[in-house]
Amino acid sequence: MTLQVWERAAAREATLDASSGAPSAGGAPARGRRRARGRLLWAGAVLVALALVALAVQVGLARSAHRGQELDPQNTGPEGARAVARVVDDKGTRVRVVRSEGALDGAEVDGRTTVVVTRTDALSAETARSMLDHARGARRLVLVAPSRFLLTELALPVVPVAPATGPRAVRAGCNLDGLSPTDTVAGGADLYSSEAPGATPCFTVGDGSGLVSLPPSGGHPEVVVLGDTRLLRNDSVTRLDAAGVAVRLLTRGDSVVWYVPSFLDVTSSDTTATSPVPKAIGPLVFLALWALLVLMVWRGRRFGPLVTEPLPAVVKAIETTQSRGRLYRKAGDAGRAGEALRARTVRRLAARLGLPAGASAAAVARAAAEATGQDAAHVSATLAGPPPTSESALVDLAHDLSQLEKDVRRA
Repeated sequence: MTLQVWERAAAREATLDASSGAPSAGGAPARGRRRARGRLLWAGAVLVALALVALAVQVGLARSAHRGQELDPQNTGPEGARAVARVVDDKGTRVRVVRSEGALDGAEVDGRTTVVVTRTDALSAETARSMLDHARGARRLVLVAPSRFLLTELALPVVPVAPATGPRAVRAGCNLDGLSPTDTVAGGADLYSSEAPGATPCFTVGDGSGLVSLPPSGGHPEVVVLGDTRLLRNDSVTRLDAAGVAVRLLTRGDSVVWYVPSFLDVTSSDTTATSPVPKAIGPLVFLALWALLVLMVWRGRRFGPLVTEPLPAVVKAIETTQSRGRLYRKAGDAGRAGEALRARTVRRLAARLGLPAGASAAAVARAAAEATGQDAAHVSATLAGPPPTSESALVDLAHDLSQLEKDVRRA
């Protein structure tokens, strides 16, 4: 009888070890399938998150593309040209802003249209020729601070001139549609010169002029090369006659197509005066995001379900339990054996009495006392009393626990 009690305690200990140890081989495939589904769901969530981030970045870039760009007609900062564009539009000359080569091709240009091109450094040889071809039917083409590279690619007989020290205020001194010879602007602009027949220089300082107008010829409209960007800037347009010159220069027709070129229109085989952002930057960013996703999946993987390993010798469960029970008896640890028996009884009674699996021994004792009509203190001492200190006390505890389970089943 004594050995049987020790074996029962050993069986309880083995059950606890098995429940807290590795999963059984039968449950491994199910766990593997759940783990695979979880991994797929995690990867899908990451993909959706990356797509939302990419969309938000694209929308944010599209909305803020004009912010901070010099002479942009929608930039309200000091370097922008929002004030001039707003005044021109308020005077009845409709201003249409285009920001790409494709948008320019879709804009209607006729003999009553003025085409204004700012950010000319973003034009390449190909996009510059495309721009000129589309503006051939316009009334006037205004190029703001073009580089020597751009003037050469467009075959315009205008060359930049080294800046010269001049007066603080410069008069137009020319007769040009929209300008008066007495119009005065601040000095210090980029200067250009032209020896072409019919060319009209204005705001001349030394060998160069802040504005040069070329008459229509060679299939292109009147071309105005404007070197003084301060005529369009928000922070300087109110100086002297700058506002009047800028507005009258742009309102010679019924509409204005304001072209702000983009570096993204430049192809890899094209040439430009500056180092533009490659057109492939979008696909490269997308590829980098995919590489990051693959890296996250690779580094976050698990090793998969556990597999069973064949043992060199198979030992029956009953033999293991009996051997463990003999070891417990030899060790004489009656207290640990008693706690194992009590834990097993509490778990069984909780299931029998409809209590949760994690119910405490005190709660199970109260429910068992109510079900059997026994003294609550006696039931509590049986399930949650002090651990036994001797082998005889362990046997008595095992008998009481067994009897309590019988009484609850009969109740």
